[in-house]
Amino acid sequence: MRVTLVLYGEHALKHGPRRELEVEEGKSVRELLRELGISPAEHHILVNERKVTDCRLKDGDVVKVLPVVYGG
Repeated sequence: MRVTLVLYGEHALKHGPRRELEVEEGKSVRELLRELGISPAEHHILVNERKVTDCRLKDGDVVKVLPVVYGG
């Protein structure tokens, strides 16, 4: 199945801002991010514009990975 990965910040520079990926059926968001070396604890994850901590991906999903920003 195919999903679209949209990245921001340093990961967009490393992997590109938008990628179409072929993933196995039933793969979770956390599994995908782990394979890419991206920590879910340091990012906001949205699947089809809904914030998630984890879920099983489906064909056509759009996964956005936004870095948590600290500072003041």
